[in-house]
This record gives sequence, structure tokens and C-alpha cells, in this order.
Amino acid sequence: MKKALILVPVCAAAAGAAVFFAMKKPKAEAAPKEKKAAPAAKSGGKKEKAAAPKAMKSGSYTFISGFQNAAEVEMSLQYDSNVYFFEIIDEEFLTYSSDSHVAVIRGEDFSMQLEYAGYYGGEDFNGLAKSVQERYQGFGEVSYGSVKGVKYLDGDSVCLCIPVTDDQSSYILVNILASKDYDEPFYTLADHPDVADIIGSMKFTSKK
Repeated sequence: MKKALILVPVCAAAAGAAVFFAMKKPKAEAAPKEKKAAPAAKSGGKKEKAAAPKAMKSGSYTFISGFQNAAEVEMSLQYDSNVYFFEIIDEEFLTYSSDSHVAVIRGEDFSMQLEYAGYYGGEDFNGLAKSVQERYQGFGEVSYGSVKGVKYLDGDSVCLCIPVTDDQSSYILVNILASKDYDEPFYTLADHPDVADIIGSMKFTSKK
């Protein structure tokens, strides 16, 4: 395995308005009339701002997996284009990569680099996970819906390893880097809801 820096509504307080009513008494004493129930208090103050609708788009990343019986694999995912920008780049990577091209997602809280990586000879994903656990801190399993993998920390990055479905040669290495304005510890990025949505939308298609 190659080493790479790898790379979540405030309601306005409602002010209640109490309603009072007066009751006219007759001169002669009489049994008190039953009071009517006070009308329900009306809510006031500012209304909660509605969340902007998502503009979902698909991004795809294609690579060659394996040497013998090599297959062309396409990884696709979904992202909110109102918040994130997706592109394939072949230079100026976010973190070091020996691959010819990588997929990059940039957003306000974090940027993410996704690239294919091959297993060592005779290794599989379980062997990779064991090796990662022995070498890095913050190791743990991750599950984003049907997409499962492992995470670890490398420097100031959160790294995810996601196995390629029905492929014995490659996995996806995800490097997640916090933006300078992200106000949570960087290691919480693995639990960021947008990370979960993006990684959870991953699908793989293989052509041999």
C-alpha cells in the first residue's frame, strides 16, 4: 500500500401572547358563568430560514485495475453542486500521488482527493486493513450505507480505504483535508454528514 496524506438550524424563540377577557357582572348575584377557553397563543419572532435545495450532480473517475486480466473500472458518486466542486486533475494534487490522475472534490469545510491504489502481491482488503492498523493512529471501520471501509489518520489528514466492488486488485484511497475555516477537530471529518453522503453514493462499474 502506498503512503498518502489522506485525506455536520437555530430556531427563533417563539413569544407567546396571553389573551385576557373581562366579564360583566349583573347587579343581582348569579352563578358565575363558565369561562371560555383562552385562544391558543400565536407564535411570533423570526421564522427559521429554509435550507437551500440541493443540486445533486454525478461525478465519475475511471482507472485501470490490475495487470493480468486488467479491467477498466469506473467509480461514480453524487455531490451537491451548490456546495462542492468536482474535477479530475493530473497535476497539482492535494496530496502526493503516484497516479496519473485523481478525482478531487472541493468544498467549504473540506477538500477530498480520491485515487485508485493497488494491493501488494497476495494481499486483499483484509490484509490491507491489518497493515494500516499496525502503522497508523486513529484506525477504525467506517460504514456509509452500503459502502464500508476503514479509516486512519496520517499527519493532518483523515484517510479512508474503500474496496472496489467485485475487484481483487484495487481499492480507493480517499484523503480528506480540513479547510482553514473548519472549526471542528480535523479527525471528525470521517463523521461529517457530507462525507457520509458522498462516499455512501459510490458505485463501481467494471469492464474487462
